[in-house]
Amino acid sequence: MDTRQLDMFENRQTKIEDAISKLTEISGDLNKMIAVHELRLTQQEKFMDSLEDIVERRREESDNKLRTVYETMRAEDIRVIDEINKLREEGEEQYKSLSTKINSMEKTMYMYMGAFTVIAFILAYGPQIVKVLNLS
Repeated sequence: MDTRQLDMFENRQTKIEDAISKLTEISGDLNKMIAVHELRLTQQEKFMDSLEDIVERRREESDNKLRTVYETMRAEDIRVIDEINKLREEGEEQYKSLSTKINSMEKTMYMYMGAFTVIAFILAYGPQIVKVLNLS
């Protein structure tokens, strides 16, 4: 081999070694970048997990508050229905009482009207009745 070929071979060998050195350097940089990205992804996953936990707690709180509101509404509905039923019963009792009083007053009024009618009849036709009775 001649020197020229040997120089070319050494030159190529140097270039290959430089390329390998640069590739090793690039590989190290890539490993660092991957490690940074993995760290960021891990942090992002932790952040997302914490957000999911927070959202879940808020959902549970909302569910509990809604459950409380619905239970309160049901209790109030039952209370209102009970009050309405009590008012209805009181109204029915008052109706029965008033109906009894009115019926009693009607009976008394009809009795008085009948008595006044009899008295008016006797006063109007009394002398004629007495004459008819005396003749017999």
